[in-house]
Amino acid sequence: MLGLAVSQLLAVFGAVDLAIAVTPIISAVGSKFFTSNGDQFYIKGIAYQLIPNDPLIDVDQCKRDAKQMQDLGANTIRVYHVDPTADHKGCMDAFADVGIYLFVDLDDFPTQIQPTTPSWSPSQLAAFSAVLDEFQKYDNTAGVFVGNEVLTTGSTMTYHGDQEHRTDQLTAETSGAAPYVKAAVRDIKAYRDSKNYRKIPIGYSAADVPGLRPMLQNYLACGDKDAERADFYSLNVYEWCGESSYDGSGYSQLEKNATGYNVPIFVSETGCREPRPRLFGDQASIFGQDMSGTWSGAIVYEWIQEANDYGLISYGSMVNPNVSTDALDGYPRSGTPTTVSPDYGNLKSQWATLSPSGVKLSIYSASASITPPACPTSTEGGWIVNGNAPLPSLGQTLDSAATASSAASSPTGSAAQASASATGGGATTGNKEITRMVIPTRSTFGAAHSSLASSVVPYAPPRLHNEVESPLLAPATKDDNSTAPMGLQKTNPSFHLLVPATESNSNLCKTLLSSFVLAYPPPTLINYGKKFDGDSWDKGTHTGKIRGVYDYLSNKDKVADDDMVLVIDGYDIWFQLPPVIMIKRYHQLVHEANVRLRRRYGTEPKEPEGAETRTEVAAKYSQSVVFGADKLCWPNSADDPACAAIPYSTLPKDAYGPLTDTDSEGFLNRPRFLNSGTVMGPVKDVRAIYEAAVRKVEEENRGTIGDQFVFAEIFGEQEYQRETQRQSTQGAGGRWYEWLSNALGASDSPLAANQTIQNMTVVPGRRYEFGIGLDYESKMFQTMTHSANDVEFITYNDSALFPSIIEKHPNLKQTPFALPVDIQKAHGPFWYSSPGNHSLEPKDSLLLPHSDYLDDLPERIDWYDAPLATNLYSPSVPTLLHINGDKAPLNDWWPSMWYHPYGRALVRRYIRSTQTRKAAQAAAAGGQTWWDMRGGRGGVWTDNAEWKSWNEVCKGTEEEVFGDGKGRWGKEEGSHKVTNFFGTVIIGDEDEDEG
Repeated sequence: MLGLAVSQLLAVFGAVDLAIAVTPIISAVGSKFFTSNGDQFYIKGIAYQLIPNDPLIDVDQCKRDAKQMQDLGANTIRVYHVDPTADHKGCMDAFADVGIYLFVDLDDFPTQIQPTTPSWSPSQLAAFSAVLDEFQKYDNTAGVFVGNEVLTTGSTMTYHGDQEHRTDQLTAETSGAAPYVKAAVRDIKAYRDSKNYRKIPIGYSAADVPGLRPMLQNYLACGDKDAERADFYSLNVYEWCGESSYDGSGYSQLEKNATGYNVPIFVSETGCREPRPRLFGDQASIFGQDMSGTWSGAIVYEWIQEANDYGLISYGSMVNPNVSTDALDGYPRSGTPTTVSPDYGNLKSQWATLSPSGVKLSIYSASASITPPACPTSTEGGWIVNGNAPLPSLGQTLDSAATASSAASSPTGSAAQASASATGGGATTGNKEITRMVIPTRSTFGAAHSSLASSVVPYAPPRLHNEVESPLLAPATKDDNSTAPMGLQKTNPSFHLLVPATESNSNLCKTLLSSFVLAYPPPTLINYGKKFDGDSWDKGTHTGKIRGVYDYLSNKDKVADDDMVLVIDGYDIWFQLPPVIMIKRYHQLVHEANVRLRRRYGTEPKEPEGAETRTEVAAKYSQSVVFGADKLCWPNSADDPACAAIPYSTLPKDAYGPLTDTDSEGFLNRPRFLNSGTVMGPVKDVRAIYEAAVRKVEEENRGTIGDQFVFAEIFGEQEYQRETQRQSTQGAGGRWYEWLSNALGASDSPLAANQTIQNMTVVPGRRYEFGIGLDYESKMFQTMTHSANDVEFITYNDSALFPSIIEKHPNLKQTPFALPVDIQKAHGPFWYSSPGNHSLEPKDSLLLPHSDYLDDLPERIDWYDAPLATNLYSPSVPTLLHINGDKAPLNDWWPSMWYHPYGRALVRRYIRSTQTRKAAQAAAAGGQTWWDMRGGRGGVWTDNAEWKSWNEVCKGTEEEVFGDGKGRWGKEEGSHKVTNFFGTVIIGDEDEDEG
């Protein structure tokens, strides 16, 4: 029994005269929130962050918004960032006057607990405490968060029959942060009590990921020490989208996990943006009989309309951010709130009918039985926290290497045993991006970039709901100065780069150079040296590359099913960013796509496997393979499913202004058509697509127009099948909504927009589902057909150029002048050509003796200093550029690539980098540098397992590739010859007498 005495209740609510309190105080009692009047409190909240630093200082604006929120039916706001030194009384009073409470995050950009390198330092505690000091003054402060989505996930793809399914699993790197979150709870509670503040609830806002359920929520509330347990737990949930249901959305599982929970639990973010309109149907379950007995309400994302398109109100039309100081990315941040229709009205209507009465505190305290959950134990390969281990002490930092070693060596290896694995540490630093919210990163406003801060308000990419990692990015083993063991075997997936190319020229060598200096896997040339004599326009080379890639992926001696493969065209692609960013973006993009697919197409029963007897529910469709996206459909006909049945772009519908998607020439169209020049995914899944393409070419004679036609057709057939099946299985409500959407011209089904479309001839037993999706926002692959005008080379520390770029692009809806966070966190550009400790790198070597003339490089170059091709309309800095369409940029843009001025020196540095036992050990262990066991630096492999050096492939292209006037490779300072351990000449010529 809870059985709280009157004296204990007074302690919960604090030293406040409850009889005269103007605003009833909120406290956590058992598993529920109660007001000081004894009524159960349910949160009807709104995420409220008008400006990055603090939205609670403009009193007039707070009054206007509070009045509008009262009309909506809200009783709570959530604020993510505040300035604890500012005066908040006016705003807090304005919200209190209309009965609105505050949940506020205690952390900020530099003080948040980091996911993979967590620490809990005195400076963090001081910063958190300062926010608590400020907001404990106000009776309408309902609670505080010690973190938001600190723990994130990884994604893996599994294959079952004809379906690919994504499984989220907690990565060891991020689960190790859980003890630091709980340590923050412990110390903030202790600080609160030491100051004799009322017991303001202290909790955590979590990303809703299956790999965390229910371990994290149980961990934060478990144990026999109340001083260490969170006062509440909350989830950011984006699963109930459109016309979903309690069971179909997965909310029934959330309720199951929360039943019997010992502290209040609520939804700290919700409100899917797609499909439109936003219906907020989950509110009826949260506040109704399905969940109101367990859950304490929900906070809807978000109040203000901005680039992410989640807003319930706006403050007027968009403006030029260079003209108005009150506009981030063009959206005004103050003014009279104007409701966004129909979203505002839909939420208001939902809340108006939902008023759960709950239970009186007097009844609850006398009868409730509250028992903390058992602390979760660690599991191999997932949740690695031993819930019963001591928490980190103040000043400790997670030793991730020791933790990884411990976790790898034992199923019970625990990051929570951080007392043993921690080191003394100071304050953490880093950037916090509020999920789905436009927040400028602090580094952009540093002293080095003060001119930027004063002239243009930058755009910061929102962090995805779940950051994801990859087995490919597992850290390599440390060198222990021992001899590499014989028969060393690689256990984690490899990363393969395949480049179809029948012969060499300067364009191929530009592609190779860009892969070398960024440390991509040694490229494998497909069909190199082969002659094709077909009858088609390309003499069979394009269809030949389909067979060549398929044959290579079918060779189990060269690739494994769970390896990752990137296939690129050989003569018009340049890499811009390192592979670690490519891989992370791939996983992020796939995760986002699978969320969309689940929302649109729903779930289906998954048959039990092995000894399992329980039937699970899985998404009906999932994505694992990513192609590039074009603005025009070619060469397929307009009524082909490849053109008429494919999904719309994820970019905003007005991304290019009022003429978006209506430009017959394609320049103002959003990319949504498959381009076959870039594709990435697991080997098994990519091979299946190439197998289908081979069949189309060799059995159906579909290859006479080229590989682009074939792959686009496969994608179109997949999407046509998905959409026709969805429509055929809709209920009456869904059919009516579809009819109405079509009538109004607002349907999100591509089939609705096409009166004429070729009917597919469905062959029984043939596979049409391949898990294909596109990179609509050019985060990985920037195709250039009709898109070259979208791209500008931006040096992010040179704000003087920004106004001219804005003037050149009047349709811009936001100003993408903040360096993306994943690039900020990467090693500097020069690091990748020779990863590791360069201070230990010998300047003189047999392979390539150091030359001041040839090897001179700036001491350091930062990504802020590097000109980066940027898609202004996504906005994104893509990992590679695909110069398809107009070929003029192949020459005109090459000198603008950040590595071009240093090309020769970087290739030499790349070839000179270590190839000793370190390489063998690191290759077997995995890591971001050593992708496979074949070895080789500064050259390529062929699909016949032949090694060809840079000099063999690219001799005679030096002026076009390097453009430095230093002459032939290997003869810049006279004639000499160097061979590698394959016996191949890599410096100089085979023929010493050749001129």
